[in-house]
Amino acid sequence: MTSLQGEGLPRFAKYQAMGNDYLVVDPEDALPAAPATAVAMCDRHFGIGADGIVFRGPPAGAGQPMPVRLFNPDGSPCERSANGLRILALHLSRGGGTEFVLDTGFGHTSVRVLDRSTGLVSIDLGRPDFDADAVGLVGGSGPVVDHPLPVAGRTLRVTCVHNGNPHAVVVLPADDESAARELGPLIGRHSAFRTRVNVEFAVVRDRSSLKVVVWERGAGPVLASGSGACAAAAAVRRLGLVGDEVDVRMRGGAVTVSVDAGGAVRLTGPVEEVGTGRVSAGLAARAGRPTRPVPTSSSS
Repeated sequence: MTSLQGEGLPRFAKYQAMGNDYLVVDPEDALPAAPATAVAMCDRHFGIGADGIVFRGPPAGAGQPMPVRLFNPDGSPCERSANGLRILALHLSRGGGTEFVLDTGFGHTSVRVLDRSTGLVSIDLGRPDFDADAVGLVGGSGPVVDHPLPVAGRTLRVTCVHNGNPHAVVVLPADDESAARELGPLIGRHSAFRTRVNVEFAVVRDRSSLKVVVWERGAGPVLASGSGACAAAAAVRRLGLVGDEVDVRMRGGAVTVSVDAGGAVRLTGPVEEVGTGRVSAGLAARAGRPTRPVPTSSSS
């Protein structure tokens, strides 16, 4: 007996970048690009499970950027995810092409697949913005560099960066992942910021390498973050502690972050396809896609 029960249900693809995993949904699969879809699909117990989801828009015209929507697993919108967009670029390269301009609704981003076989993908994030207004610091003005922030009875020094998302970077003298887990949500949801911020805890190993632990505002602790790696490298460079090219090692792996003569930041690192599949009828319904009875056939 042959079952066709999966036919007609939406497909998905799953990728990871240093353990930072994302689901990719193509427009023909008709899953709504909405918070409820992200929550249902990204749930690690009742869904597929991921740190975020990328909805690809319809093909763009010649020379036009491709529209993209990104969501965090809690359903909040993600302005720009460096890993999520690098993942999408590798996904798109299956249909041909290696260079893509993606429009998340918060600006255009250039992404390049350098080696399809190894999944090496780079992304240009432009010049980081350290201004208080850009990062949403309440009552602040000018660059937020080595800024005192009271947290849980102590004063931390934070350097804030906006590179498509808002980040607060704390430089630690040594590895302390327990402190990162404790302090991440306290900084990320701090009343000093108008909106939640991503938080990176950086340990400077030498002039060309960092170790970074990331707490994301829509996902909590993650194994890696592309925009977080770039924010940490940009912040530590602004403090004069590293040079123009830095290897950033996170719990899930490492990437290279470089800064050109004009101050623009580029990240280069690996992406891997995990697998593809179809969403079940139950999950599709929870994700907001109407379902219809699926025919079955048999043969003997």
